[in-house]
Amino acid sequence: MQTAAHKPASPDAIDSIETVDVKALNTRVTGALYKKREKIFPRRVRGTFRSLKWAVMTVTLAVYYLAPWLRWDRGPGAPDQAILIDLPARRFYFFFIELWPQEIYYTPLT
Repeated sequence: MQTAAHKPASPDAIDSIETVDVKALNTRVTGALYKKREKIFPRRVRGTFRSLKWAVMTVTLAVYYLAPWLRWDRGPGAPDQAILIDLPARRFYFFFIELWPQEIYYTPLT
């Protein structure tokens, strides 16, 4: 038993089919479908904020790398490093300030 989808088309139905002429997009005559890749090169950026960024970064990195060699006299038996996080003793030293774990809320103020 044949269904409507499998019936052969009648000659009248073939004449009523509309045909459309289609051309390929990426032929040599019409050109490529995509634009050729352009190389991207980094360029030097200049300006006030860029200079300010480099100045702030230089100062903060200098503090980061030089702070361990700063010395601060706290008296006998105390460490003499100016900035020190002493994990075994559970203390944080920042120049003349000594913070214990229960005083951690003071750290944003330093």
